[in-house]
Amino acid sequence: MLTPREALITLNLIPGLGSVRIRSLLEFFGSAELVLAAPQNMLCQVPRVGATLAAAIADWRNCTNVDAELRLAEQWGARLITLTDADYPAVLRRMDDPPVVLCVRGEWRPEDGERGVSLVGSRLASPRGLTLARRFARELADAGCTIISGLARGIDTAGHWGALDAGGRTIAVLGSGMAQLFPKENDELARSICDGHGAVVSEFPMSMRPSRTSFPQRNRIVAAWSRATLVVEAPHRSGSLHTARLSAEHYGNSVFALPGDIGNELAAGCNALIRDGAILCTCAQELLDDMGWGRTLRQPELFSEAAFTPTHNRQQVAPLPAADSPLMDAIAAGHDTLDALCSALGLAACELTPRLMRLQVEGHLIPLPGGRYGAAGR
Repeated sequence: MLTPREALITLNLIPGLGSVRIRSLLEFFGSAELVLAAPQNMLCQVPRVGATLAAAIADWRNCTNVDAELRLAEQWGARLITLTDADYPAVLRRMDDPPVVLCVRGEWRPEDGERGVSLVGSRLASPRGLTLARRFARELADAGCTIISGLARGIDTAGHWGALDAGGRTIAVLGSGMAQLFPKENDELARSICDGHGAVVSEFPMSMRPSRTSFPQRNRIVAAWSRATLVVEAPHRSGSLHTARLSAEHYGNSVFALPGDIGNELAAGCNALIRDGAILCTCAQELLDDMGWGRTLRQPELFSEAAFTPTHNRQQVAPLPAADSPLMDAIAAGHDTLDALCSALGLAACELTPRLMRLQVEGHLIPLPGGRYGAAGR
């Protein structure tokens, strides 16, 4: 016999169901236990639940295993929180379709939603975009904001690291199950967040892989958890623009965007947002002032080594992996921009950008004016 909590977790494990249909089922039957006990012909009467889903729900004993899900969460140092639990994040209850179950590593706090800033942008960001994302996140976190993002490559990753640089707080919302964390290179980042600096959360079953639909689902949680959204760098077709629209239209949040060169495709989405009414933002202080959070920021030098070396790495730099030696040699030889490195190494920008970001995080590289890179300490 399942408890009410276990019944909700079981519903969340049924493939294809999702939070909207689960809410419809709960409204129709009154409880998760009654949903699981209902005959298939009655399940078909619920809006948006067709014969295929009704058959899956009726067959829940064969397609779900709540005990295995709870054990796997425990193995990952996570806990499962349902919509009916007292410690469910209050800020998410304002959603039309709040996650029915959240898997959580780390800790969130009520104040995370009070000054939450969703910092989003392109996965294939430019060095300039990564630098600005990390700088804005660091300064906002230093001013008491919680950085909310999706742990994706590019701008998301830079934003989370920026918050950690400041010793601040950040929430990472996954587009996959906790046991299928994506991308895998962000395992260390996830552990750093959970080590007293925030939480990594997912509404998906523990072992669910990411998909084309899971990331837009994730975006609605990023938008709902924040009071403001900052789009750092995004082309016209970008999931971050979806997050910005959700933030403004569904939750009444303020949307800020960094302007960019009109000839730069990576800035086209931000420029379009500004044209359509987003607030043009050129520094973190402007966002704080417009939100009424008025704290005057310290202004470190934009391209100083100290400004971009994480506080937890300043005393000890990790050894340089052998696979990165050719990249560092190319920079030392004067191929110190992304385009020059692509030509010198015969690699695509999408391959080099995450490596360059990691080398900055590890303390081997620093960003320089003009989109250039230099070896730290030289």
